[in-house]
Amino acid sequence: MTEIANLPSADHAIFAPLKRHLPSWALGSEAVLHQMGMMQGLSMLEDQNPECTPACNALSHWAWSFEPMNRDLLQRQRDRHDSHAFLTSRGFALSMALAKAIPPLHGEDADLIPTWEAIMSQNDADLALEFLQLSVAHPVVGMQWLARCWRDLLLFGKRDLCEAALNMAPWPEALLSLRTRLHAEMVMHQAEPEEALQAMEAVDDSIWAAWKLYCTAELQLRSGQQGRGLASLVRLWQAMPWHVNLTLMIFDLLHPSPVGTTEQTRNVAVLAYSWNKADLLARTLESAEASDLGDARLFVLDNGSTDDTPSVLRTCKDRFGSDRFTAVTLPINVGAPPARNWLLSLPEVRSSKWAAFLDDDVVLPKDWLKKLLGASQMHPSPGAVGCRITAAVPPFGLQSADFNLFPRMPEARPKNELPDRIRAFENCSGGLDTGMFNYSRLCHSVSGCCHMINMDAINKAGPFDVRFNPSQFDDIDRDLRSCLAGMPSIYCGSLAVRHVQHSSLARARTARQVGHVMGNKLKLDTKYSDTDIKRLIQWNMAALWTDLETKSNALLDKFGQ
Repeated sequence: MTEIANLPSADHAIFAPLKRHLPSWALGSEAVLHQMGMMQGLSMLEDQNPECTPACNALSHWAWSFEPMNRDLLQRQRDRHDSHAFLTSRGFALSMALAKAIPPLHGEDADLIPTWEAIMSQNDADLALEFLQLSVAHPVVGMQWLARCWRDLLLFGKRDLCEAALNMAPWPEALLSLRTRLHAEMVMHQAEPEEALQAMEAVDDSIWAAWKLYCTAELQLRSGQQGRGLASLVRLWQAMPWHVNLTLMIFDLLHPSPVGTTEQTRNVAVLAYSWNKADLLARTLESAEASDLGDARLFVLDNGSTDDTPSVLRTCKDRFGSDRFTAVTLPINVGAPPARNWLLSLPEVRSSKWAAFLDDDVVLPKDWLKKLLGASQMHPSPGAVGCRITAAVPPFGLQSADFNLFPRMPEARPKNELPDRIRAFENCSGGLDTGMFNYSRLCHSVSGCCHMINMDAINKAGPFDVRFNPSQFDDIDRDLRSCLAGMPSIYCGSLAVRHVQHSSLARARTARQVGHVMGNKLKLDTKYSDTDIKRLIQWNMAALWTDLETKSNALLDKFGQ
């Protein structure tokens, strides 16, 4: 087995007890809350299944190494080390020093956390710097504030702010290795791969070997060093074959999805709808025009706009030509589900095989359509094909990947509480795009920001449910109905589409907006019977575990442990 500092090697045989006792394992190995749940499950299983012990120890270190200032993850790693002693001396010393340096903020400092959150939401770099000078630079609580602000600063995307925070924090000698690690993380997400690879070289292998190995591999892949990156990932996988995302992404590197042909694009109608976002829509349509649409036709619905949207559509029609571009204008905003259904009802769209929906604020890579067409070949009757959705600017924070239901039937709730029956596992929302979701597999649902729907699924399972007006959950509802009809979704993680604005669900701020979201969630939760939910869960778990075990065994045959 491969030896990596602080990362006890686990055996491939661990999948047997996991599948039997922790079926949710197949959902993925990332997302902090999920990792905590998996650690708890492994610790409960290890008495009867000793192969779970090294995996639990390794997972505790792996999760912490990606979020080293997360106090919960730090404590879990320390607890595992106390009972199993797997950390190196330097790793243990850093763990102890860090626990003393970042206790929770309290008193007046805790009261200032909403102020920091408001500054981040306003996207005000100058105000953020002023706040950091008062908080992170504080000689007593500076490290505590750095722990609170660091993830926000990375996602904020201003390298100078991250550097300022690192420079002004009161670093004790015992934490200098952490400073080097945070600097490398910053450069990885906010600079070119070549610079980031140099920064990685300074990271202490006796503490961060696993994190460093993975990040180096990802940077090598980004810089075109396919062979070296793959070799690094395989070495890591040999130590932790239990890692779902790692298994899937290595398999996809070895067996990439096929790419669609220009001939197949003739069967695609590209659809978009917009309301008073003329500038964003113009950029989206320019992005679509610059991409390889092949012979696909474009249909855009003006959902009652009162801005310059009509002018944008006229310009686009002039560029594409009337044979390739169709504009539909409605007198009022009818909401998202009816707008989508209106486009789906057009005769030219009904005669197409695929309807590729785009949000009006996306940035498309050149090969987006052919990648979706290629990925559609993973299943004989796919209902929809989607992709990885990220922020539009570095560090490309993740917004969505594949959606699957937790493998537990909903429990009855008191009459005075809202039901929570459709529980989707959102495995990446709000995180950084580290490459961990660059895989493909079947799933329950994909993001509506950019997804390609099979028109046979519309005919078989129905269009979007207008009861979910004005938006929220209409995508997942349609995908679930399609799955029940035997036409599941396909997630193609090798394709990343940049999204300028976050989802309407995440942007809900006012009481009215929150009320719409809660109301639509209630509709979703009460729409499906226990029988339907059970069918969805059983199909999902069978599909995910079959996919994981097949790919894991293929890697084992090729690389061993």
